[in-house]
Amino acid sequence: MRTDDIVRAWRDQEYFLGLSAAQRASLPANPAGLVELSPDALSNVLGASHSTCFVSCHPRSSECCNSCFSGGTLCCC
Repeated sequence: MRTDDIVRAWRDQEYFLGLSAAQRASLPANPAGLVELSPDALSNVLGASHSTCFVSCHPRSSECCNSCFSGGTLCCC
């Protein structure tokens, strides 16, 4: 298998799944290794999460806070 095909198999799951069982077995291990995150680690990922922002004001003062709720975290910005 050509180097380009090996790299494509590492990067492109559809291409990898389209290979025969013999071709998949002949692939060398990906040098990046297998990456798996625990459920706890995944719960802290905010990269592509949906965010909702709003303005809230303290009922007894004129202080307002731009709040963003994203991935289970509420923060004043």
